[in-house]
Amino acid sequence: MRRVAVLAILLCAAGLVAACGGDQTTAATSTPDEAVATTSGAAATSAADGTPGRTEVFGTALPQFEQLEDDPAVGRAPPVVVGTDLLTGEVVRITTQGRPMVIAFYAHWCPHCQAEVADLMEWLESNELPSGVDFYAVSVLEDPTRGNHPPEVWLRDEGWQHPVVADTPSLSIVDAFGLQSVPYLVAVNAENAVVLRYAGSVGPADLAAFFESLLAPPS
Repeated sequence: MRRVAVLAILLCAAGLVAACGGDQTTAATSTPDEAVATTSGAAATSAADGTPGRTEVFGTALPQFEQLEDDPAVGRAPPVVVGTDLLTGEVVRITTQGRPMVIAFYAHWCPHCQAEVADLMEWLESNELPSGVDFYAVSVLEDPTRGNHPPEVWLRDEGWQHPVVADTPSLSIVDAFGLQSVPYLVAVNAENAVVLRYAGSVGPADLAAFFESLLAPPS
């Protein structure tokens, strides 16, 4: 919990949250259109409603994300996502493999997501994310009528090198992880417990610092 508090201070100090403790979705996130955002809210499990065999979600859904502090999802096991990497065609299993993991959720049409991905790819040209933390992306809220579609072309053009899985048409992953806006980040420790959820742009340097904090021994 101390590491989560440290990250919260880091994010607020960097000015990444509007009013630091106010509405986190107003400054650096995008919310989906109402018609797209309508979700069931049910505990999402075994949702194979996209292309058969493409994406499935197993486990108990996390509550909807509303605030950084006192997030009820912290300490809970996240759902498991099994899908096909949009860039390689390989099967991806988004779950802890005895290592911490960070899952980033992006929408291809979201300007904040576009800037976040571009900044990270530029930063990675001369830097590296700390090893020992698995990094996954999930493409959510796909809409062929909006920009940068399809998302795999956008990410490939940006030089994305990490596994990326697409959500199902009924937004099973959105429901399962409690997403309400993008960009969105969920961090899980090596013991498979959520340690942080965050809505908003983070930036590559702070993302790398958080990777380091996940690797630090408990204090």
